[in-house]
Amino acid sequence: MKQSESGKKATRQCWECLKRRLVCDHTLPHCKKCQKYGKECPGYNEQKPLQFVETGKVTSRRRKDCPPKTYTIPSPKADQLPQKEDPSEPLNSSSDNDAAVLVPIDLRSDVTGWELGNEAGWSYMTENHPDSTLWENTCRQAAEVNRLFGLGGRAKIEEVVAKRLHKEAAKMLRSEKEPLRTLERLLWVMHTHDVPTYDYLSNETSDVVQAVHYYNVRIHPEFKASGELAPNPALIFLPLHILHILPSTIHHILVCISLNYFIQCLPSGTDRSAVVTNRSKVYHHRGAAIRALSRYLETDKTRCSDFTITSILMFMSMDLQNPAMADWRSHASGMNRVIDMRGGFKNLMKQAPHLTPALVIYMIIVIIGNTCSPSWNQIDIDNSPSQTVEYVRETHSLIFPYILCPRELFVEVIRTNQLRKKASAAMKLCEIESNHVMEAYDLLARIKAFVPVDWAQPGAYYDEWLLIGTMFQSAVAIYCTMSLQSLTILPNSLEIDTIRSVQGDRLLKSLRAAVNVPRVMKFAVWPLVVSGVEAAYRDEAARNYVDSVLSDLSCVLRTNSPLKARAVLRRYWQKGVPGWDECFDRPETVLVATCMC
Repeated sequence: MKQSESGKKATRQCWECLKRRLVCDHTLPHCKKCQKYGKECPGYNEQKPLQFVETGKVTSRRRKDCPPKTYTIPSPKADQLPQKEDPSEPLNSSSDNDAAVLVPIDLRSDVTGWELGNEAGWSYMTENHPDSTLWENTCRQAAEVNRLFGLGGRAKIEEVVAKRLHKEAAKMLRSEKEPLRTLERLLWVMHTHDVPTYDYLSNETSDVVQAVHYYNVRIHPEFKASGELAPNPALIFLPLHILHILPSTIHHILVCISLNYFIQCLPSGTDRSAVVTNRSKVYHHRGAAIRALSRYLETDKTRCSDFTITSILMFMSMDLQNPAMADWRSHASGMNRVIDMRGGFKNLMKQAPHLTPALVIYMIIVIIGNTCSPSWNQIDIDNSPSQTVEYVRETHSLIFPYILCPRELFVEVIRTNQLRKKASAAMKLCEIESNHVMEAYDLLARIKAFVPVDWAQPGAYYDEWLLIGTMFQSAVAIYCTMSLQSLTILPNSLEIDTIRSVQGDRLLKSLRAAVNVPRVMKFAVWPLVVSGVEAAYRDEAARNYVDSVLSDLSCVLRTNSPLKARAVLRRYWQKGVPGWDECFDRPETVLVATCMC
């Protein structure tokens, strides 16, 4: 900042006066004219300081006499559609692995001259984002998607492949690396999964592109940062140039995911009209996704395809963002039927190993959902209970980044769910199984034998790992104790009540420590709910603490799931009757899926 010779006046105007075209009085340290008009003086530095722009506000507006540009996708003419011919290099149709179909396309990220027609429309979602380079590159890729859509979609690709137009294919893909072969593989995916031509999406394509752009720029970096303790290999940056080979169901689901997240990011006090407008878009695209998914399920060719399975899992994860509309059990039951059509869970994982990261999310939702459901209303992942445990053991490296629960304890959660179901079925038949009691005590013994100090990984985050191990051990012990007491498998004796009380104290202490560690706090939803159920035995202070932390977690996780859990606990506390089945007398889920796709 330059000063005059006297040292009391600045030699240049302040930035606010320069913006408003006023004569600045050059007073140091701040301009008095700005103070007079109630403005905050930005100072006299040579570089203009950054200013925070509230959500919904803009710094400049388009002239009223200059309407915004609109873009539509031209529909291909019927006489331009080529006759299908067998290509000279037929595909190996015996491959049933969709992952091998997609070949990375070498798109130049620094291509200039593309028309960024939607860039202004995206800016309201990415204002003040620090990574401007990533934003600009994503805009360029989004423009490339619009360009591919504008070329005529599948009809144009079929024409290029049928006529073996090598130069045209290379021009479309902006790559000389086997362009015709790449287009053939894209066509194979489109025909196999009946991907539409997207003519009916001509007025919604910008919504899809904006949603994927928002996911890549805002959602993906935040979730990636939250995986500092255990990086998630399934969390990927979604390439925009593959949108044209994805089914419309996934398009609409991506819009819902991004809009739900955007709504949750709005600060309190935001104009309600902005929330209502975006919420109506969520309902519109959710309905469109349901209709598109119904068409896939009605068709024999696509009823149990990889895209259909992926769409169901994405829809289930999206619905969990907003529990007001979530019906996870219907999705899970439908998913079970689709998996059975593919020969069962085990056969599907062998046939399509590329679906394993998606099926892992399904397993987590069902397992955690079963803990928060009545004992008589459990969903099985596989007909064989022991096989489910094996699935978890084999894929725990993919499960762990989502919940950070130790494998030994997560397996005991599954076994507790299975014991609850068996005991409930026996009670309906008025039968008493003595082996159920022995199995319950074995469960408690294995949970008690878990040693967090031995499990915690040495290194920079040893204290965090020790805290996580202690927190989940107490939570699983309480869940096992209270849920089995509700079924009279474990008695309401002094010994069992002491175990519950001691573990409850230990869990509350761990949760108070976890709240101060952001890396751990995001994974504390289920333990916090378990603590809330146990708090029925405690005073009002413990319940108020659980209530307040769930409210805070809703803001941190950008989802309504903790608020739904809070509502369930409040209803349970008002009953005044402690017990696991007293709390979860109907199916609930408090799972927060940290990766939706």
